[in-house]
Amino acid sequence: MTLCLDIHTHHPAPQPQAVVAVSFQDFQPMDGQLYSIGIHPWTTTGPMPSKEDWETFERLAQLPEVVAIGECGVDKLKGGPMFKQLIVMNKQIEISEKLHKPLIIHDVKAHDVIVGLKRDLNPSQKWLVHGFRGKPTVVKMLTDAGIYLSFGEKFNPESLPLVPKNMLLAETDESSLTIEEIIANLSASFGYDITELIAQNTQDFLLSKD
Repeated sequence: MTLCLDIHTHHPAPQPQAVVAVSFQDFQPMDGQLYSIGIHPWTTTGPMPSKEDWETFERLAQLPEVVAIGECGVDKLKGGPMFKQLIVMNKQIEISEKLHKPLIIHDVKAHDVIVGLKRDLNPSQKWLVHGFRGKPTVVKMLTDAGIYLSFGEKFNPESLPLVPKNMLLAETDESSLTIEEIIANLSASFGYDITELIAQNTQDFLLSKD
């Protein structure tokens, strides 16, 4: 069985080592591919999802090839008004909890909001902030709240070693680098190969928690 090393990519399937992130409207599953489906905060500039949209979302999210919900989240630099972003985010948290599937989060300048939601809602499912590039102080803020972090092509080398080893994941997102190249870059910062660690952490993150 192929190891899943890439927790978040927007490259089209097939991606045998990756969880492919798509909007629920664009979801056309391919046999053997793992997916996350979500509603991105950037889409909140338009009409809010309808009751029928949410029903379709939840029906698709129940499929076994959908292993996570997202990406969803909060972006203070782009997207609709904050109240709209939070309504859409909260609904996806609700679906994550109902279906026992982890949450993949887009977080831009909104660490305080994400941590506040985690504290107030006390979800049973794992949360991950993808594409983390933040400062060491933000690493502590998020990981102290129990939020996993995923690193891609661009990252802060001062932050990387501060992530608890069991909360560290890797991703390609939209990078032209392969996941092997990204993990090699992360490994170089540590001074040893973290491929097996990433594989184990990815498996653990994707295991449902009832």
